[in-house]
Amino acid sequence: MTAYLLDTSALLTLRDDEPGAARVAELLEQAQAGTVRCFGSFISLMEGLYRVWRDEGEAAGRLAYEQCLALPVAWMHETPDLLKR
Repeated sequence: MTAYLLDTSALLTLRDDEPGAARVAELLEQAQAGTVRCFGSFISLMEGLYRVWRDEGEAAGRLAYEQCLALPVAWMHETPDLLKR
């Protein structure tokens, strides 16, 4: 199965409906259907929260974070072994 790693710019592109948002949405629809897998890093969650919070305020940042968690994305979180590398 094909896999994609969605970085912070892909997530913000989707959120802000920038050029490329349709492609990100298409990948997420395919992930929801089970034909591809989408992954995301905990760093992207943190960056998205920070950037939206900085630009639009705390409530918007927290909403953006929750919206990311609701996506059909397998989130890769930090582990002690990963952080030691």
